Amino acid sequence: MLRRCNEVQNRNEISHQLCQNTIFEGLTSEQISGMWPCIVAYVKNYGSQECVCRKGEAVRDLGVVLDGELRVCNERADGKRVTVASIQKNQLLGEAVMFSTTSCLPHLVIAQRSAQVLYLSKNFFLTPCDKAGCEHKSAHQDIVKNMLRLLSDQAIYLNQKIAYLTATDLKTKVAMYLWELYESNNSKTFNMPLNRGRLAEFFAVARPSLSRELINLKNLGIIDFYRSSVKILDLKALDRLAHRY
Repeated sequence: MLRRCNEVQNRNEISHQLCQNTIFEGLTSEQISGMWPCIVAYVKNYGSQECVCRKGEAVRDLGVVLDGELRVCNERADGKRVTVASIQKNQLLGEAVMFSTTSCLPHLVIAQRSAQVLYLSKNFFLTPCDKAGCEHKSAHQDIVKNMLRLLSDQAIYLNQKIAYLTATDLKTKVAMYLWELYESNNSKTFNMPLNRGRLAEFFAVARPSLSRELINLKNLGIIDFYRSSVKILDLKALDRLAHRY
């Protein structure tokens, strides 16, 4: 009986957290908890630096990061791992490839630190719920609609990234990165989610080169920064640099 109570309590806590996730937007924690048998495949814990998914591994279920952070990496020929993205708490794992022809991840995914991932059944998104007595059929449809909207938004985002990746020099890339953070935070003051080492990996440059560009922008009076905190001082100048590609 005690184990059963703990399972229900844990389910309710997770359901409350999932209300903040894009996939479950518009749903209450009670609705999510009621749909639990229909949507949840399993929950898995990972230790720091543990492999979550290997490159080329098929994605069978949709992951939601409940706690911790995942690191999406490319492995170079010399064995060095280059970070291309991070998956934070409440963000998704595998949504971009789950419905593709191969359903295989193009990158390695590891836990940056201890993490917990909730996996949602892939079949839930592909077939109508056939469970007798399910009282949340409309909520099922809402989740599928949210998923389709998310995939559409990501397609638009990736198209924007094409312009970002075709930037001709590092200064432009840094300016574009800072401009994106300004827009996403809707503030001239924000924290960079990636530290300089990982951001340098993302740009595929040496960390000193990245630091020089940040210092140049500071000396030009365009930005000021302290550690991960950045303040935009000249928004028009940053705009010109970010969109000169």
